[in-house]
Amino acid sequence: MPAPPVANNMPDHAVLTAWARLRDMVAARTPADGRTDALYPGLRCYRFSRPIRYEKTQRLTPGVVVVLQGRKTAHLSGDRRSLDYGATQCLVLGAEVACLGTVVEASAEQPYLAIHLDLPPDVLVKSFVALAENGTLVAEPARVTENFTAPVAPEVVEAFARLLLAADDPVDRRTLAPLVVEEIVLRLLRSEAAAAIRSAGAVTKAGARIQTAIAFMRRHLGRPLSVAEIAGHVHMSPSHFAHSFREVAGVTPMRCIRDLRLEEARMLMLGAGLRPGDAAAKVGFESAAHFNRAFRRRFEATPAEYVRRVQSG
Repeated sequence: MPAPPVANNMPDHAVLTAWARLRDMVAARTPADGRTDALYPGLRCYRFSRPIRYEKTQRLTPGVVVVLQGRKTAHLSGDRRSLDYGATQCLVLGAEVACLGTVVEASAEQPYLAIHLDLPPDVLVKSFVALAENGTLVAEPARVTENFTAPVAPEVVEAFARLLLAADDPVDRRTLAPLVVEEIVLRLLRSEAAAAIRSAGAVTKAGARIQTAIAFMRRHLGRPLSVAEIAGHVHMSPSHFAHSFREVAGVTPMRCIRDLRLEEARMLMLGAGLRPGDAAAKVGFESAAHFNRAFRRRFEATPAEYVRRVQSG
């Protein structure tokens, strides 16, 4: 594995130790090739023991992928570039995007290992507004690039290790893990990644209203919601709200609602033992078939298969 970049405030051995620790933690949590979800929403690990191409296009939300071993290329919709990244690097996704990935460097002895965290829209907006108000955002370039690769700061690596540990414990998962996610988001927003994640101008204009809108969505997941109703709640026209929401949160309002419902249903099945149909109805899906299709697209398994996989793991 190539030597990771060295931060000014951390000695070489500390950087190497942090990387090795997170790599070993991900390896221990991926017993088989493919995707392994943590119980914390939006956190997952990947292992591949040979080069492989993702034939099925994945629809990803704003997030960060940290590669710990091996190498991968990604072809993203709307971007003519082929992004190549490997150990000690990350891929930052600034908005909802279709991704076709290829693992190009992996073996049984040194498998491809990576950790992926979806960046929650409400945490993104809250953090960006706070930094903008304090005047601590990095300067915006002339052109915002929504997706890019970059070296990963050791502090982010250490935060990911703490997040994995917190995700293992029920109490820590509810109390400490959200704080670590906020730390990761803040560290990304105080780096050059800020320009990829969001336009500071857009956030400072509509950020508070978008925060209020997402909180409203969370409170009313169990009933039908429309863009017009949510826009009215934050005193915006539906068209202006939809545009501002996508610009600030990185996803459309309806995609945000769907993902919030899917995460809530996932936890109801895993934590409360609800059957898929009951969980779907409780979080506002109108039909079991719609729920099954949406769940499979997000988690790459049917609800029943997913529960069996997590419980067996």
